[in-house]
Amino acid sequence: MSTSNYAPNASGPVWDAIGNFRRGRDAISGLDSNGEQASAGWFDHQVISLAHGEGIRRPHPSVVAAGVSALLDSEDHSLDNYLYLRRADEFEDTLVERFKSQGIPEDIASNLCVDSGVTRLFFGFFHAVAEPGDVFLTAQSYYQGINMWCDLAKIQLESVETSADQDHKLTRASLERWYERYVDTGRVRKPRGIILFNPSYTGALYDADELAALGKFAVEQDLVVLEDAIFSRTEFPGNRSIRLASLPGMADRVVTVDGGSKAYGLANLRIGWACGPSDIMVRINYHTMVSSMAIPSLAKAMALAALKAPVEYLEGNARECMARAALIAELVDWVNAEVASALGFVPHTPFLRVAHQPKAGHSILLDGNGMRGLRLPDGEVIEDSTDVTRHFLKEEKVCFSPAISNGFTDCTLRVSYGCLGSELTYAHPQRAETKEAARAVLRHADPFASETDLDKRLQEAGIDPGWSCPDGANDGFEAGRAVIREAFLHRVTPAAVRLAMANKDAIEAV
Repeated sequence: MSTSNYAPNASGPVWDAIGNFRRGRDAISGLDSNGEQASAGWFDHQVISLAHGEGIRRPHPSVVAAGVSALLDSEDHSLDNYLYLRRADEFEDTLVERFKSQGIPEDIASNLCVDSGVTRLFFGFFHAVAEPGDVFLTAQSYYQGINMWCDLAKIQLESVETSADQDHKLTRASLERWYERYVDTGRVRKPRGIILFNPSYTGALYDADELAALGKFAVEQDLVVLEDAIFSRTEFPGNRSIRLASLPGMADRVVTVDGGSKAYGLANLRIGWACGPSDIMVRINYHTMVSSMAIPSLAKAMALAALKAPVEYLEGNARECMARAALIAELVDWVNAEVASALGFVPHTPFLRVAHQPKAGHSILLDGNGMRGLRLPDGEVIEDSTDVTRHFLKEEKVCFSPAISNGFTDCTLRVSYGCLGSELTYAHPQRAETKEAARAVLRHADPFASETDLDKRLQEAGIDPGWSCPDGANDGFEAGRAVIREAFLHRVTPAAVRLAMANKDAIEAV
């Protein structure tokens, strides 16, 4: 199944994934199939958006302080100077150690590139390894943005069909089936590489055996691999992710990318990092240098602080995400129970069900195929996730993320729960951020002041030097869970019940 218009060697119908992405974007914007405004959109007042993908809360207060210090530092973080040829020693050394701690060999971990987010690292990778028309494989549940990235790079992205019992992960068996169907029949040229999301965008993790099987396949087919690990450090308690480049024989064909947006709450800072084989990373760095010239030193300073923040900060985020995933699973059961109660019987296929349990990340995948084929109030029939999204957005101002943008052509939905109510978490660290930022300013003004002197000056300014916030929990987390309950209990449930009752005969006939 092709996900790009660049398919010179393909035959038969070509699935326009970019067109489907636009359909999904129209649906969450409240536009109908004709592009007319039919309801509120995901940014509108009173809409509960289950489609936003930011982090769960602001970064640790020490990150804010690092940014203030960098702004005031005209020597190492000059705002008026190009610093792209100057190595940020502590930051880059920390990145090398971070990659090494994941089992990546030192000679690979040391080949770094830092760029303005993972998006640009993808473009650098394509520049380094691909020619126009080259084919890259990925699994359903991929990040929707790569459709456009591949389109701009003039390469062909192929979505390999996955299954719920494998948590919609890429497997050797699924790759072999795809090769038999497309490569062996001459419908698609031999692929150049694989794009692997680990953790996946729906919270799946690959174990060592699964990665070893994928790695062996990549070696046999001479494929390069980009492993997107942007959701690393969001793993739920008791889980961990394994890097493909850490396995024997894989380091010389894998580029590993990561960044500050998901685990560390630095999405708006736009910074990402990667490591890989020297020959590939030299070309990726050339792309970065030529096309962007400089990555803000301020961003590096804040990212370094984020990497060094107390581990309790990340652990608290992961525990909260695990709790939210469990809560949504309970609420999905509630929706189905209420539908069955209203109908007087249990539908053959539940309206909603969890497609697989996430083990990391900020979203959960829901199978909404129990609603497929039902008729909406306007007479239209539900065919895919854009129709389901439009229904709940129009009826109750709840916006799902239609998974048609992630390679699913049925009624699969994605619920992004990480940033729900994140604005309600801002007050919790505010005093600690103020204290840390003020201390950074005072330290800049008087580099030789003692800690006691700094505390005294803070008190004189009306700032308690003892202000701090626990690194784990956040007062606003419960408010975020309340938003989730409101969405499912008081909005999704009544809309689902009305839809069921209007289609009672059709549901009973199945």
